[in-house]
Amino acid sequence: MLQLWNDFGFYLWGLTTALVLVALAWLAYNSFAAQDDGESETSGGAGPDPAALAALNERVSALAEAAPHMQATLGRTLQCFGLVRYPDGAGAQAFSLAVCNARGDGFVLSSSVRGGFNAKPLSRWSSKQALGQEEQAAITEARGQFEAT
Repeated sequence: MLQLWNDFGFYLWGLTTALVLVALAWLAYNSFAAQDDGESETSGGAGPDPAALAALNERVSALAEAAPHMQATLGRTLQCFGLVRYPDGAGAQAFSLAVCNARGDGFVLSSSVRGGFNAKPLSRWSSKQALGQEEQAAITEARGQFEAT
C-alpha cells in the first residue's frame, strides 16, 4: 500500500481534489442558478395569472381585516421595563424591576435581603399598594423608555 501511495499518491490527490471541485461546482450551480418557479408565462406574455392575483387579493384582504385586532393586541403586550439596582438597608444588593405595557399596566418586582421578594400590580403607571422610592424610580424609567419610542 505504501508503494502504491508513493508511486501514485500525487495522482490520487489530484483526482480527489478534482472530484471535490466538480461536486462543489455542481452544488453551486443547482443552488444559485436561476430556477423556474413554475410561474413561467405560457400565455404568450398576456399578463399575470388571474388565479394568482385573486389569491394575492384574498391574502391582502385577510391582513387588512386582521390589522385592527393586531393593533389592539399590541397595546396589551409587555413592552417596556425599568430596572433600578441599589443597596438595601443592610448594605446588600437589591433591585426593583417594573414591567409594563403601553397603557402602564403591569407589575413591579422588588427584592432585598430584609424585605424578601415582592410583587405589586400596576395600573396606569401607579399601584394601589404603597411604592418605595426605588420602585417608583423603576416605574419612571419604564415610562421614560416607552415615551422615548
